[in-house]
Amino acid sequence: MNKAWATRLLPAAVLLAGGCAAWRLWGEIPVSTGPAAAAVPEASEERRKAALFHSDLGPDTVDVSSYPAARRRDYEVYARACSRCHTLARSINAPFVNRAWWEFYIARMRVRAGFHGETLTKKEIKAVLEFLQHDDQTRKLGRPEEFEAQQRELKRRFEAALDERMERLQKQPLPRL
Repeated sequence: MNKAWATRLLPAAVLLAGGCAAWRLWGEIPVSTGPAAAAVPEASEERRKAALFHSDLGPDTVDVSSYPAARRRDYEVYARACSRCHTLARSINAPFVNRAWWEFYIARMRVRAGFHGETLTKKEIKAVLEFLQHDDQTRKLGRPEEFEAQQRELKRRFEAALDERMERLQKQPLPRL
């Protein structure tokens, strides 16, 4: 195998392995059968209309006041870097709790951002990964009942938003050909 072929194959293999790991680990969040009272603030109408994922409808900030100082600094980097392209709600409320998944996701985002002239340094990527991993352990896995209740509510709201979109589309007149 020549060197040029190997340099093309390695990134593809890494992305594929990350995707497989994410698929395999998708159900890693413990499911609660008991009630949890996690109030989820309503998203604006604009966000409901633009939501691509149920996580887009959740809160777009995290209270990091109890996080270690290094993770609070990482949160600032995360907020600055990730909000350039999408709402922070998407990743804050995502059901993923595995560093391998976040590495895969960030690699994908780096490629997409590159098309728009945006770049992330290795230092920024490390900070984002450190924050997401700590946040996953603290909020998602550390309080699984609350997080699972939030996920159920966001999914319910997303389904309602999709129903509203379909209703609007069905009321529109058909285009004339």
